[in-house]
Amino acid sequence: MKREYLFAGISILFWGSTASVMTLMADGLSSIATTFYNSLVAAGFLFFLNLFTRRLPLLRSLSIRVLLRLVALGLIGMLSVSMLLYYGLTHLKAQQAFIINYLWPILIILFAWPILGQRMTIRKTAALLLSFLGVVIVATEGDLSNPSQLDTGGVLACVLAASCYALFSVLNLKVTCDKFVATMIYYTASALVILPVLLWTEGVLALTLPQWGGVLWMGALSNGLSYATWAMAMDRGDPAKLSNLAYLTPFISLIYIFFVLHEPIHWTSLAGLFFILLGVAVQMLPKPKMQNKIPGSLASKEF
Repeated sequence: MKREYLFAGISILFWGSTASVMTLMADGLSSIATTFYNSLVAAGFLFFLNLFTRRLPLLRSLSIRVLLRLVALGLIGMLSVSMLLYYGLTHLKAQQAFIINYLWPILIILFAWPILGQRMTIRKTAALLLSFLGVVIVATEGDLSNPSQLDTGGVLACVLAASCYALFSVLNLKVTCDKFVATMIYYTASALVILPVLLWTEGVLALTLPQWGGVLWMGALSNGLSYATWAMAMDRGDPAKLSNLAYLTPFISLIYIFFVLHEPIHWTSLAGLFFILLGVAVQMLPKPKMQNKIPGSLASKEF
């Protein structure tokens, strides 16, 4: 097996565990405590990784303006996503929350329109509608006749979490400094901002051994190590091919949910996931080309 696929596989396996581990942590930790400890451990892991790879001196080259931008990105992509996803996991089934949150790849095209100046097309609009149809199927579990059973707050939290991560992903494209250093700053900002809130509302918590296990798993493995192995995979292989592997994550998540949480997988989860990923696939299709054959030459026009 090529090393880039091994590294990508490690990332996907840990990313897929997010919903299950966060659901288990929700039994004993609040969203504030979970976000703080996960961010703290991730920041610590990335600090030692940057120290080992001699990237820490790069911090000196960052201006105050760049640092503030990175802090803002950390609050959008790490702090907000964690808080919102946690709320969704406590109000919905784990499979519902995680699948709805996987709207983020398709929502990227919404933010890329005004921020990156990318044109909104009929195909992109159709892709969005397909993905949102998938969300409706998952959220209602196929029962559109009884919307009163729908937990609107949980669904909205997961959609907002997906929106925050999509916005973060687009803005992160404009970050020119080293991504390992930037991600360390993201998690550090998340931990530092949420710390006063934790101290004010709950104080310093003495975590149990299982809680420390969940924090270390999420912070060091699902956040820290997974980012490192994914970056190494991108450096060694074809980014386009490897990026497609990331769409295995929700399926891996369903396996974790079934075996770890013992939550039966509803057929509507698979149906909704199908439409969400179908929307992603539609917007990823290459642009059609028309070949106009002219005697003595070959002309092509892209539409």
